[in-house]
Amino acid sequence: MQNSSTPRPTLYDTLRVGYLPSESQKGREMAKYGYQIDKGLSNENQQVYYNPENKKLLYNVTGSQSLQDWVNSDAKLALGGTIGKGIKAIGKPLERGIETLLPSSWKSKFERGFENVVGGFRDTDRYKQADETLKAAKAKYQPAEVSISGHSLGGRIVQDIAKRNDKVYALDAGSTIGQSVKGGPNRNIFRTSGDIVSGTTALNKNVTTLANPHIRTIIPALISGNANAVGISAAIDAFHSHNIENIKGTNIFV
Repeated sequence: MQNSSTPRPTLYDTLRVGYLPSESQKGREMAKYGYQIDKGLSNENQQVYYNPENKKLLYNVTGSQSLQDWVNSDAKLALGGTIGKGIKAIGKPLERGIETLLPSSWKSKFERGFENVVGGFRDTDRYKQADETLKAAKAKYQPAEVSISGHSLGGRIVQDIAKRNDKVYALDAGSTIGQSVKGGPNRNIFRTSGDIVSGTTALNKNVTTLANPHIRTIIPALISGNANAVGISAAIDAFHSHNIENIKGTNIFV
């Protein structure tokens, strides 16, 4: 069992540390909670921590941090639900049809651009890398318990790569229309009120919506009746509602 004097990290702690610029900083921060960072399995996109005392594996996947994430993983995620399936039903056959008409010498150089952009979210590098790293960490440590956390894009990834007994903690996970959110005792899926990225899950029974500390900026604007003020305050609220700082101080332990 974990030493009673050792604090337990919250979801905020885990997500915040994941965005720190260096592995050394991440290691120092998580050491406060009894975890050792596995530098061989960790990078800026995902981090593997292991607590040898309680044999617990803690795995975190960050949100989008590069242009590639936005134009590849996020685009495929956004088009991964009902809308995306309809688009792919047209796009894939069209590109494959074009490919069959090309001269043989051209086919090897033909890239199905539409299919690559609109294709499966699980085919993206971010998804596959996260999935493979989690499997490698489990094989290496044979942990007694596994907790997985993620924010934004990472929040969606961890929901999909987690196994039945893994404890999942996701915040403001990317979603699209028609995308399911699994429930269960080990599933802890949160979103901040007003967050656009996770907006389609606002009414999902398996998602807990947390209070938005920035909502107070909209109320005075609505009272004023000034359309410009309402628009500006709403934009500010939408921007801030996706920030992990919104859950600082909450007792969501991982």
